[in-house]
Amino acid sequence: MTQPDARDVQAFLFRAATTNGRADEMIERGQLLGASAPAAASQNDTLDRFSFAIRVEARRMARVYELLFCFENSVRELIEDRLKEAYAVETWWTQGVPDDIRRSAERLRDKEQQTPWHGPRGGTLLAFVDFPILARIITEKWEHFEDLLGKPAWVENVFDEMNQSRRAIAHTGVLSQHDVERMELRVRDWLRAVG
Repeated sequence: MTQPDARDVQAFLFRAATTNGRADEMIERGQLLGASAPAAASQNDTLDRFSFAIRVEARRMARVYELLFCFENSVRELIEDRLKEAYAVETWWTQGVPDDIRRSAERLRDKEQQTPWHGPRGGTLLAFVDFPILARIITEKWEHFEDLLGKPAWVENVFDEMNQSRRAIAHTGVLSQHDVERMELRVRDWLRAVG
């Protein structure tokens, strides 16, 4: 058996690195399932019982969910921060949030407290405000957001478009690549506006 020369070893390592890079790209695009820590540790994983095609789409939509989760919760943070600046830490909720929205959120919180076996939705009452209603808080308290967001119509448009995708994901739908790219563009525009 002959020893490989340095060029053969170098060529092999280059091919391995290139293949690994391509595999990582395919995993990111949802075209290939990568090994996750829990799945790799357990040969009898519950998810393994589902078809490969369903798991690939789920993995692809997980990235979209992550984007929505970050966007939606950063909007909640923005609202709370801006209203605390405008009113006060103690009164932002009662003075800054319209009465009907506040009452609805408080009712939902109270209802969910009746299921103590389930973890809480979030640490602030804004966690109990539905996504489209967040836009309403912003537009109704526009004087506290105008310097960042420009025009109320733009905010409403962003929320309308994002909510279409949000509903699809919430009901285990699969977005087209075009829809995913549009969401990412909207989020980048939003982030550019809020800094």
